[in-house]
Amino acid sequence: MLKGGRLLDPCVGVDAVSDLLIRGGRIAALGDEARQISVGAETIPARGLLICPGLVDLHVHFREPGFEQKETIESGSRAAAAGGFTSVVCEPNTSPPIDSVEVLEKVKTGASQAVVRVFVKCCITAGQAGEELTDFAALAKAGAAAFSDDGEPILKADVMREALVKARDHGLPVTPHCEESVRSRALDPASEPFRREPELVQRDVALAVETGARLHISHVSTAEAAQHVEKAKAKSAESSARPSIRLTSGGLRASISAEVAPHHLLLSIQDVPPGDGAFKVNPPLRSRADVEALKKALADGTLDCVATDHAPQTAADKALPYDEAAPGFVGLETAVGLMLTHLVRPGIISESKFVELMSCNPARILGLRAGRLEVGAPADITVIDPQAKWTVDPDSFASKSRNTPFAGWRLVGKPVMTIVGGRIVMRDGFIPMGIEGRIVEARA
Repeated sequence: MLKGGRLLDPCVGVDAVSDLLIRGGRIAALGDEARQISVGAETIPARGLLICPGLVDLHVHFREPGFEQKETIESGSRAAAAGGFTSVVCEPNTSPPIDSVEVLEKVKTGASQAVVRVFVKCCITAGQAGEELTDFAALAKAGAAAFSDDGEPILKADVMREALVKARDHGLPVTPHCEESVRSRALDPASEPFRREPELVQRDVALAVETGARLHISHVSTAEAAQHVEKAKAKSAESSARPSIRLTSGGLRASISAEVAPHHLLLSIQDVPPGDGAFKVNPPLRSRADVEALKKALADGTLDCVATDHAPQTAADKALPYDEAAPGFVGLETAVGLMLTHLVRPGIISESKFVELMSCNPARILGLRAGRLEVGAPADITVIDPQAKWTVDPDSFASKSRNTPFAGWRLVGKPVMTIVGGRIVMRDGFIPMGIEGRIVEARA
């Protein structure tokens, strides 16, 4: 029993100092009932702590197979537990990429060594080449969580339209990376730098509206891209309010959502030391005006959730000059502190909005029955000390990699316990060994 903490779950309307009882991997009772039936339960004092539904990250790179020197599913899951995340969704840009049932099954086998719930996206196109669609039917049946060509935009509109239709028919979202990549620059060298994201977001939300598909835009980084998401949502809301308006010829309404990464909310290109590869990331850091616009879009609901884009790289790969350095930051172990310190404490978002952005909404987008503090739900719970003061120290990370632009930042607020399926997988920074195994199913 977690005793005397603040239970906070905006999804079910819970905000009270109370008790929570876990039994058999699920939430057994709340409040007075929890106290009445808790005979024999281990009691964990939680006074002054925030107890929220388990955090969910829709965008991580665990690098397995192919790049295990950077991260493995096991080490990445331990980083997730350290950061308070109970569920994560892996991107498919591995080697080989996750574009077949065979590779997906190998990754799922590796996920059995995880200490948190690990879901897996599969490629939209074979080899992430942007041409031939993968076998959506077979991959959906095998357990794909969504479809993405991580790091590579789908440049051909007809390919994207077909992908949206196929994913819609299997009840899964497409999560495109609307960004400039090596391949996109090679195919269109005359394109204006940094214009690719807004153009592709505008196109993809239009295609989602046309097809009635589920579209989740990955790592929005520009004000203009956020504006396109806002306009598409407004059109969808108008359709819902006026049933005579149909978004598609068949009457299907699109589901459009979008995420933002903490680094795009807190860092701008002006913060990058000239030529420093440690600050290289895709999409790149943008202007200070973009940063402020993204904060506003997060607060007003245009952007639905925060996802870390946890992207481990070796020290050697990040030590290169900016143009040659590998892109990306690790983010699982810093996200909570960064959000609480730089968005909640200044009043940009509330604590309730924080839980919505990092738990309730991502669970809803993916269709998980995680992200709820209610009787019968899987006991996926994150406990946070909102007053804990700490300094980001990459040497203490559970991740195999250390590439963060936030080293030395002083933060307030830190996860102190992560519970997955009723099992404590992190307590005060300690992650016990030997806790792998089957976790209670969390699909809706």
